[in-house]
Amino acid sequence: MPRMSDESNKPKIVVAERLSASAMARLEAAGAVVVLEECDEPALIAAVADADALVVRTYAKVTAAVIEAAAGGPLKVIGRAGVGVDNIDLPAAAKAGIPVVHTPASCTYAVADLVVGLIIALQRGILPADARLRAGEFKQLRLEIPLRSELQYQTLGVIGMGRIGRAVSTRLHHGFGMRIIYHDIREVGWLPFAAESKPNHEAVYAEADVVTMHVPLTASTRGMIDAKALGHFKKGSFLFNTSRGPVVEAQPLADALNEGRLAGAAIDVFSPEPPPPDHPLRSAPNCILTPHIASRSKEGVAAMHDVVEDVIAVLEGREPTYQADPALS
Repeated sequence: MPRMSDESNKPKIVVAERLSASAMARLEAAGAVVVLEECDEPALIAAVADADALVVRTYAKVTAAVIEAAAGGPLKVIGRAGVGVDNIDLPAAAKAGIPVVHTPASCTYAVADLVVGLIIALQRGILPADARLRAGEFKQLRLEIPLRSELQYQTLGVIGMGRIGRAVSTRLHHGFGMRIIYHDIREVGWLPFAAESKPNHEAVYAEADVVTMHVPLTASTRGMIDAKALGHFKKGSFLFNTSRGPVVEAQPLADALNEGRLAGAAIDVFSPEPPPPDHPLRSAPNCILTPHIASRSKEGVAAMHDVVEDVIAVLEGREPTYQADPALS
């Protein structure tokens, strides 16, 4: 049974970053909800000592120190409204016996849709064409836009063939006729499209016209795209990252774009966020930057905030639908 608050006779639920009205209403029906004004480490440490549940989104960092502050207290569950759980110290939570729940299936289609849009926008030069046309150019501009092969003649390289990697591949193979190659550290099994597994990342980089990253942020994926990895990329290829910022090292990517080794890149996630004024990709050519919006469809956000259902389930002694694996860290 959850610890009962003297004031409300309900479990205390700390929300570090406010959720949707629907999600907040469900939490308020299940417990005494406290919304933090700040979600930095000191604020979290102060809040978790007598909390039964902690709910976070993207920017609250549930560090080992935060979990240690909750040790011995009533904290029974940490909820992450989103797919990635890299902002939570999973080993520390596991050691403390605190389950971490999240929403790994929430924004699959939203991210996949954005990736397809970014590929088309980048390869067809839509953004610079719009800006230059508005500045008065037309005839010469039509001649200067680089000619690219149609997608049906290109190869898509997918790093991480999980839910999102599959959704991207489905759209681009069945909808546009792209050939699909991929690498994943786990056995992928049957896929609903023709695809060729490659033995390592480098084999994908060397052959793909378009490389799209769909991996969690772990010790092995941090800095995965560095100068060495970029050296394996097919000349004139494109890189897309909608996974996590630290997966791609910004300066080597900017160098590859400035030197023309890569034809373009589109980046939705950064390290840090937001990217500072001197971030190297802000001045790199042929690079589309978006403010971590891949998951932000109406349905995707609603599904991420549905993490409250698993938080409530744990508080009520029921099994959650999605509990994070400490191996993800």
